[in-house]
Amino acid sequence: MEIKKKEFEWARPLVPLKQSDITALALHHMEHMTAGMDEVHRWHLDRGWKGFAYNYFIDYEGNIWECRGLNRGGALEDPHNDYALSIGFQGDFDIITKISRKQYIAGVELIRHLKKLLPNIKLVAGHRHWQNKTCPGINFPLEEMIRLAEQLEKMKDYEEIATWAKDAVINVIESGIMIGNDEGYFKPRDYITRQEVAVVVDRLMNLVLSTLEK
Repeated sequence: MEIKKKEFEWARPLVPLKQSDITALALHHMEHMTAGMDEVHRWHLDRGWKGFAYNYFIDYEGNIWECRGLNRGGALEDPHNDYALSIGFQGDFDIITKISRKQYIAGVELIRHLKKLLPNIKLVAGHRHWQNKTCPGINFPLEEMIRLAEQLEKMKDYEEIATWAKDAVINVIESGIMIGNDEGYFKPRDYITRQEVAVVVDRLMNLVLSTLEK
């Protein structure tokens, strides 16, 4: 996973968060079909804020951007900004019916990364958890994204998975075709036995049959 750095001209200096106080991640959408970071930055400056309100941003192509980073955000009303990081997703998921796979996986990986980096994070929720709105959108796969991030977080050797294989590994984990062992290891570099192949093929056949029956 790569996190790119987005530089902004802030209206006022940012204030670093005390990392041990960060206990939540808030997921947002832009409520706009095309707005990117620069446009949202202008909107937030016009509101009298320091600028782009989100700590991180994930665009349609699945690029992850550090914006405010580990500085106090502006995407939730006080006092939540003192303990929550905000992740903004490009798009309007009250209108968009399905998130792209790239954007979805980027969200999963960023949640996992931040929870590993900041172990006091116990709550991952949509913006609507704090305020009466639909954000991050009625069609946003919030529960699925959080659940898959938790699965990957438990995998002790996730970082050993080669970049070229990571999407495929995530896919088979999410579908239940391959899940790793009881100790939390996927063992991506180990050989597979015939009996393990049989289990994988059996799960795959059951998945195909259940899909055909729907």
